[in-house]
Amino acid sequence: MIVGTRIRRLREAKGISRAVLARKIGVDVSSIAGWESGKRLPRDTVRTKLAKALDFDLAALMSPEEEVFAPARVAVLDVAEDFPAVLADCARRAKKMIRSARLGSPYSTTCNVQREARAVMGERLRKGEISVERAEIFYTLDRLKEVLHNILIYDGRPYYAKAYCIGLQEIGPFLGAWCFDEDEVFLGAYWRGFPVTGRPLLRLSGSSVKTFFNAYWKEIWESGTLLNSHGARDLTQIRDLAVKMGLNPRRWKSYVEEARALEIGDGAPPFL
Repeated sequence: MIVGTRIRRLREAKGISRAVLARKIGVDVSSIAGWESGKRLPRDTVRTKLAKALDFDLAALMSPEEEVFAPARVAVLDVAEDFPAVLADCARRAKKMIRSARLGSPYSTTCNVQREARAVMGERLRKGEISVERAEIFYTLDRLKEVLHNILIYDGRPYYAKAYCIGLQEIGPFLGAWCFDEDEVFLGAYWRGFPVTGRPLLRLSGSSVKTFFNAYWKEIWESGTLLNSHGARDLTQIRDLAVKMGLNPRRWKSYVEEARALEIGDGAPPFL
């Protein structure tokens, strides 16, 4: 488990996904997941490639000794301030997608910003310029509102922003309007127009958070199914999973019906 945790931490510091790392060293994504969960160790034939891909000493990578870290602190980056070119490119691509009516997954645009910023943060971590165990990247709320406002009123037409929660304490930037801490997570939110007027689809707190996300990642994320722009199907998956766990989120019906209605007919506004 120590080696797996080290691999995961180094991968996250570099800002790369399991899929990218798997391609770099020529293994399946399931192998990476197995290593990081501690179920098995990397084979001798791939250890050198793995160490090189993670820019880490091989002996240190495979050491069974656990490093001693200071209490974990989170570095919150203001993407607009620290990486203005990345954020500007994100906004340009989003508007271009709307203009051309060739809308892809909203997740890809969000992920590009985070991935590029995480890569820079990873360099700082490895050079010892900052001392944090884990780096989280969010937009500042003011900048988020500005970017969303520009997109949502584009061409004078209303568009619908879709938000995802991508893991415990790793909230996608579009959820910046909701406060959270390690004991409370808001999962997903639809809002219509601007400013934000909707309510979280599902609010979990206390011990149910960890239990829910363990099941959520296993059944949806680790299966390789990224949440896409078809909200009704995704909402149904999450709702069904919550119901199986005995959770009774309020107002599911109205949100799911609204999401389905948005996907019916040529006049339906596109999702961002």
